[in-house]
Amino acid sequence: MMEILYDTKGAATLTPQVFRTGRVNGFALFPVPQDNAVGTNSLDNAITLISFPRGKIVYEKHFRNAVDDVGATGTYLPVIDAETIGFGQTRRFLLYNFKTGRHEKYRVVFPVDETIIKIATADAARRRFIFEIEAMNSQSEDHRDKSFSLQVMDLSGKEPQLIKSMPVPVGSTWTAAYGHVFLWNFSKEELSVYNMGLEPTRHPLGEAIGRNRGKFGFDRLEPHPYLPFAILYAGDLGAACLTLGEGRDLEPRRLLKDGDYFSFSPDGKWVTFMQEVSLGEKLTYIMPVSEKYPYFLGTPILLAINYFDIGRFAWTKNPVSFVGSDLKELYRWELTNEAHPESDRATFHDYIVEKDLEKLTREKKQGLGKSK
Repeated sequence: MMEILYDTKGAATLTPQVFRTGRVNGFALFPVPQDNAVGTNSLDNAITLISFPRGKIVYEKHFRNAVDDVGATGTYLPVIDAETIGFGQTRRFLLYNFKTGRHEKYRVVFPVDETIIKIATADAARRRFIFEIEAMNSQSEDHRDKSFSLQVMDLSGKEPQLIKSMPVPVGSTWTAAYGHVFLWNFSKEELSVYNMGLEPTRHPLGEAIGRNRGKFGFDRLEPHPYLPFAILYAGDLGAACLTLGEGRDLEPRRLLKDGDYFSFSPDGKWVTFMQEVSLGEKLTYIMPVSEKYPYFLGTPILLAINYFDIGRFAWTKNPVSFVGSDLKELYRWELTNEAHPESDRATFHDYIVEKDLEKLTREKKQGLGKSK
């Protein structure tokens, strides 16, 4: 077994702002282009911007009654551009432009036994998107008899145009990063790499995973948005870090004994994750990210004795904060860029990294503090 880089026991804590919502089912949450805000489609058949000026909470409704059942949950994706958001709902895809106030509705999937389950932006300027489609076998009585495909769609016109479609093996997951699609068949432990048009290509991350095949089992991967590393994880089977940069340890290193729902902040300086510590008890943590760490990641900090499902948390920008929705409350952790009160020079992030590196060096962990 690999040595685990971090143990979450006894983690420091970071206290959130808590806002009562008056709801009993919480909010769906997704990122929006506006500063200091997240979006929800859970209120009054509208897109609602939830912002936090001066530590308060403000609701601002847009696109009210633009389509039937705006609040029918959603398959959310990152902000498309500085004006536009979009999300899928079962078989349709909706685009909302805050600058023009216009919205577009596309029927991406027509058969009732097919469903959109994941989306990525392939080319924002040309309005091209990648959809993962799940299809039930209508001739089978087995509810597990399904097939999957990736489809590139052009939504620049009034009707969607299929550019390319390819089957996805059962037992596969995929992620879009660095202008590529990484398709991981965890049943066969094989990674395939494509460009955003679904044409086969190569990438250093794919080559690194190929070189280290069999050294660490995972079923999902979360590449950092710009630093050369990725987090590989498999829930309660653990999480690992794989670095790609020159002068780094290129072997996969076991990061945590348990980890799920990894999510990087918009500026790439933080990553949150959920950890199940016992049956029914799940916690939310955050880790600082910096090139100063041997493996880019710092010691976990406990955010909440709670967790937030996919589609129930989102990041804000300017300032960066993490927002999660519980049944009756919203939680917000501001990761401000202002100077830490104990330092007249460092930002909050830099202060945390500085003190963490001092601690790791004293403890001689990850190769720090050891004589060469």
